[in-house]
Amino acid sequence: MIGARVQYLLLGIAGGLAFWLLQQIDEEIAAGRLLLALGVFSVTFFGGALGMLSELGLRRSVIGAAGLGVVVSLLALWESLGFATAGQMLSAGHALVAVATVAALPVPFLIAAGLPGGKGWSDYRILFIESWNIVVRYGAAWLFVGIVWMVLMLGGELLELVGITFLTEILREDIVVSLVCGAALGLGLSVVAEMSDMVSPYLLLRLLRLLTPVVLGLVVIFLAALPVRGLTHLFGGISPSGVLLGMAWASISLVSIAVDQDDIEAVHGPLLAWAGRGLALVLPALAALAGWGIALRVQDHGWTPDRVMAATVAAVVLGYAGLYALSVLAGRGWMAWIRRANIVMALALIALGVLWLSPMINPEKISSRSQMARFAAGELTPAELPLWEFKSEWGNPGALALAELQRTAQDPAQGDLAKRLEKLASAESRYDLPGPDETDLDLQVDGLRGAVTTVAAGGEVPEALWIELVRMNAPGSAADCATKTAAGNGRCVLVLADFRPELPGEEAIFFRARPDGALETQAYRAEGGRWLTTAAVPLVGAGSLPADVLIDTLSGQAPALVPSGIMALEIGGAKFTVSP
Repeated sequence: MIGARVQYLLLGIAGGLAFWLLQQIDEEIAAGRLLLALGVFSVTFFGGALGMLSELGLRRSVIGAAGLGVVVSLLALWESLGFATAGQMLSAGHALVAVATVAALPVPFLIAAGLPGGKGWSDYRILFIESWNIVVRYGAAWLFVGIVWMVLMLGGELLELVGITFLTEILREDIVVSLVCGAALGLGLSVVAEMSDMVSPYLLLRLLRLLTPVVLGLVVIFLAALPVRGLTHLFGGISPSGVLLGMAWASISLVSIAVDQDDIEAVHGPLLAWAGRGLALVLPALAALAGWGIALRVQDHGWTPDRVMAATVAAVVLGYAGLYALSVLAGRGWMAWIRRANIVMALALIALGVLWLSPMINPEKISSRSQMARFAAGELTPAELPLWEFKSEWGNPGALALAELQRTAQDPAQGDLAKRLEKLASAESRYDLPGPDETDLDLQVDGLRGAVTTVAAGGEVPEALWIELVRMNAPGSAADCATKTAAGNGRCVLVLADFRPELPGEEAIFFRARPDGALETQAYRAEGGRWLTTAAVPLVGAGSLPADVLIDTLSGQAPALVPSGIMALEIGGAKFTVSP
């Protein structure tokens, strides 16, 4: 017992030390792919070795985890070659899902293959129970890690009450954090493995079985209501396919739990047994509806990496659903057929993960080609192109698509595309680019400038002030300002002057006579090359003039700046200034 705990503890400490060392790698080296390879290997090796240690012993678990770590890290490196940097690959969530799949799913197969006296790697009893053992043991061990940190932090606070600060200080060190987490995780896993008779997945599995008829009832009600509500309503909400796939995965899990590791442990009561059969039979309907929803989305908007991933998940769910339904329809022995189907689908998932990390399945390439084809066919405007994704998220295929767009933009007829590509070159985030439903900022500034009467004592109105005006007013402001008063003047006037001589820079007041007769005022002040909003303060007689008359007065004559402790704008007896 002590020897096993020491092995777990040493493996955990080594894992924590490895992750701390990864954080110390030089930034220039980390920017390459070395950090990716070492990181993936460390997670796969230490996670796999700790998960297999209690069943296979130290030597076999280390050898198996090391081999798995090498394979997974090489696949991750292969995948990263399709991106400009390793960081860009990591930001693609689908790549991490594929890496996790290839790193985690083979572990139960390695345990089954390495156990002496077993039936080999395809022994379903071992595969089932060890898969759930790993889930429960890691869950309990990470809970222990959290408790350890809570005790240490409270202990540090307790010692600080008497002036002892060393514990709080060392807990702030990165290496201490890594080592404590690794040691606590290893120690927690060792205790959970020792208490396998008490801390086992059986209780969790028995409780989850009780949900089988509940989920079946929900799915049946949904399918029964579908003809009444219609499919148009179904796919009009937010991510209905995601909801359907989530419920399908829950159903797959519950059917697997119902059949358990063998016929002895499987459900025997008629309610749970028939609920398991029922879920297996309705699964194809859920999978087909989810797939249809994704297909409609692709038809309307084309492929993106997320949609490629969603379509792949739907295909996997459809595979499970088809095999489960056929197993139930086979009649007697349907549980044994489902267990075989689970092995087939687990192997298929591993193979799919390998293909996903190879050039054979490249979501970015599929997406880039799809979006470029839609643009060439006139289905996308330049404003609707995923330019930021091409530049920063879709790797080498996105860069190739962007290069093709650069060539297309040389056509004089593609002025809008050229302008957006120019903005893309200087954009630091996707939010620096106008969206599909937004008018280009330059066009908005030009429109507002042409509709607003300006009174600028110091000359031209700065461009930065026009931009701030556009940002602070609704998109239709230029059209509102272009409407005329009874005297034929535009309804908006911008006055630029030094209202606050004691402050550096000028200030501005924007007047707008609204159609309902009210006067709207906005004030701005210059600060370090930027213009910030402030408040326009009416001092005397602001309500004595109708809004149209005030606008006509401003448009027809130069207003006077008069002292009022601070400088104020006088318009027909009314006075306005800018607040501090």
